Amino acid sequence: MNEKILVISDRKSDCELFEQILGPKGFDLESMCLAEEIEVAILKDAYAAVLADYDLIGNRIYDWLGFFQESRCRACFILYGDKIESDNIADILQKGAFGLIPRSLLSERLHDTVLGGLENRKAFVDILGMVDALRDVNETLEKEKDALRKKNQELGFINRLSSEVAYDLNWDRILPRILSAGLQQVAELELFCILYRIGARWKLALHLSGKEINKETLERLKEDMDLHLYPANIRVSSSDPISFSSQCIRPLSLAGKVLGMLVIVPQGGTEPKKGLQELMSTISNILAMSLKNAQEYNRLKEMAITDGLTGIYNHKGLRQLMQREFQRTRRYNKPLALIMVDVDNFKSVNDFFGHQAGDCVLRELAGCLKRSVRQTDIVARYGGDEFAILLPETDMEKAEMLVKRILHTIRNHAFEWRSERIKVEISHGISTTLEIEKGQDEEELIHMADSRLYHLKRSSTLLRLASREA
Repeated sequence: MNEKILVISDRKSDCELFEQILGPKGFDLESMCLAEEIEVAILKDAYAAVLADYDLIGNRIYDWLGFFQESRCRACFILYGDKIESDNIADILQKGAFGLIPRSLLSERLHDTVLGGLENRKAFVDILGMVDALRDVNETLEKEKDALRKKNQELGFINRLSSEVAYDLNWDRILPRILSAGLQQVAELELFCILYRIGARWKLALHLSGKEINKETLERLKEDMDLHLYPANIRVSSSDPISFSSQCIRPLSLAGKVLGMLVIVPQGGTEPKKGLQELMSTISNILAMSLKNAQEYNRLKEMAITDGLTGIYNHKGLRQLMQREFQRTRRYNKPLALIMVDVDNFKSVNDFFGHQAGDCVLRELAGCLKRSVRQTDIVARYGGDEFAILLPETDMEKAEMLVKRILHTIRNHAFEWRSERIKVEISHGISTTLEIEKGQDEEELIHMADSRLYHLKRSSTLLRLASREA
């Protein structure tokens, strides 16, 4: 039987486009407008997905999503439109919508988004089934008090965990939230950790009940990924590394795609018994859906602060990260440096080779900058042919050393356009928080670096003119 999809729109063109894209893929489409009893139709649970025009329904979606979640509606909600504000994206996804598609990208993303939503829906249905199954077990084992108490604890933990993290978009505190939901009350564990990735870097959230970790293991983990330890006062010792079997490992997977790994080691390092293995499976399913939502949200958030031409941060992204790093600098009394970079005579590149060649130069220059900096440094396109590099925990001397490395990288890079070499030179300006006065903010850091950049550019121009006259 084909999956049924409900389209909520007053535009005939929307329905025709969806029929054209999804019809040949085996989906049955129905359309409704706001005047009809949409809530009643959806609650019949006949629809696998609902495609709703956000421009039409607006903020009404918040009431709908809340109502359908309370009613345990299993339809997947996907919104599209032109008027979706970036500030509302997090709230809408937090309420339970699967995705938001700009109207201009419907043809490109509709089919994949629907497939992803159906996969998400299937995982959610599986979780509901597990919760219902555990509830049935509680009723069946009513006379067995010890088993009933344990099952009640597990059920309560799963319900709390689902409520805490199912639609959580911030995974920086995922482990404390799992622990606060009552993990330690339902399982005696020696180790609990989650390996996952949001963005480019792998992260490991690690909880040790013994509060002790092997020194070599810790150093190796810190080199390879971002590490979050709980509790924070874990002792580092020369103890043997914790050993565990493959039975202690569960993938965080959705629709066959592995998103991360879950490791649960019982006290004593023994293999988990059947009851704990079942609990591990339930936890991994809940976390997989939450992680998928967090990854999707992070992707949308990154798109909003990423420069479309170069793939690095844009002006908005730089401003956000500068505020964060500036606050961190003030809190921990660490220096912060800013390098402003400008391409010399960039207009002549566009005039002589064309704007496509200019775009090529900007893309390759961004690559040179990224290759020259540390992983913790932030490279952004400030605007036009001007770039900014933010250097945490860096003073003027170290920033100047980095500039030398950047200049070396650029000089040794072959900038070409259609087999023709393009000479690329840059000017730069550096500023640090050690130079600005108390009470001044990141604006002064930008102003100081920008002033030095253009002072250097003017000096270089005067020197060239003087050499020509000579």
